[in-house]
Amino acid sequence: MRIENLSESGAFACTACHACFSICPKSAIEMGANNEGFLYPKIDGEKCIKCGLCEKVCPALKPIKKECEDTKAYAAINKNEAIRLDSSSGGIFTALAGKVIEEGGVVFGAKFASDFSVVHGWTEKGLIEFRGSKYLQSVIGNSYKDCKAFLDSGRKVLFSGTPCQIQGLKKYLDKEYENLLAVDFICHGVPSPLLWQKYIDYRAEKSRAKRGEIVKTAFRRKDDGWKLFSLSFTFANDSEYRATLNKDPYMQIFLKDIALRESCYNCFSRGISRPSDITLADFWGVQNVLPEMDDDKGTSFVISHSDKGKKLLCELQNCELTEIPVSDGAKFNSAAESSPKKPKQRDVFYADLEKLQFKQIVKKYATTPLCLRGYRFVRRCAVKGVKVFIGKENAIKLKKMLGK
Repeated sequence: MRIENLSESGAFACTACHACFSICPKSAIEMGANNEGFLYPKIDGEKCIKCGLCEKVCPALKPIKKECEDTKAYAAINKNEAIRLDSSSGGIFTALAGKVIEEGGVVFGAKFASDFSVVHGWTEKGLIEFRGSKYLQSVIGNSYKDCKAFLDSGRKVLFSGTPCQIQGLKKYLDKEYENLLAVDFICHGVPSPLLWQKYIDYRAEKSRAKRGEIVKTAFRRKDDGWKLFSLSFTFANDSEYRATLNKDPYMQIFLKDIALRESCYNCFSRGISRPSDITLADFWGVQNVLPEMDDDKGTSFVISHSDKGKKLLCELQNCELTEIPVSDGAKFNSAAESSPKKPKQRDVFYADLEKLQFKQIVKKYATTPLCLRGYRFVRRCAVKGVKVFIGKENAIKLKKMLGK
């Protein structure tokens, strides 16, 4: 199979990791959006010299398989409560990144651009814009090239991204760097940037604000707790929108799995053993394993895959880490190893997104607040009942919110 056949018209394996884009010596590859808004490599035949580097570096054609002999897992919490509350789960990414920056290093991660699209970038100072989950596909751009330049200069680098982005980085670098710490996370899958941009316009219109008047957005507000997190927008006209994951239209569509990239339904990057040094995730089900670490403010499930990953975790200050069996965290987050099933209505959804107004999309796909019992996400967590997943108190709160 050639790289051209990994596009939207081929085997659906391309993840838009940008490894081929980054390695091409003639800049013959551009990343272009298809009609669903997902990026795919486009090859300029006139520039291409048929060197084969793009196919050699593509993780979709040949994924990195790694068996870790000394995998360690932890339940983890950042003791700085302000950082923890501003983070998606336990605030461990900030602790890891802060440690690397203290040592003169550089941190790469996903952040919002000025138009609230999500792009990769780097920092050697502040971490606020890199903190928190972004539930859509980030654009790598030149981040692999920038990362290599820092590594070759001797700087320590923490590179965070989706599992497929870490695969792409490792294939692009083509050798191990002792000064690189690769951090991925347990990934549910990625909706398209087009869906997100249309949702931004819809949200601004509903708030009687202009698109350019968006001041801030966040996917994981904890006003109603970590387990019932909210998506929010703040506008320059002092209006604010906030809705919990079961009521927000974007999150409903996301959690139904109908808007994910084709490659997410057969992800080659899932598994406990990974080429990353550390994997981060929410510790769903922590109340069943370590109830003393569950105050509904966020607890991280952390897996180390290498000696340098384990070493850095053990050096963290102001963090509480409790070692646990890997299975204790993975059994409540089966996205670690299993891909979501492709819903029958997935292709219909994107056809509708192309031709319908977004308010019609909301009416058709996200009008009725979803009960957490119905989430495929919860079913993949392999737990029985909403109480097991979110806890008894939050189950009562959710029923009240739904009027049940």
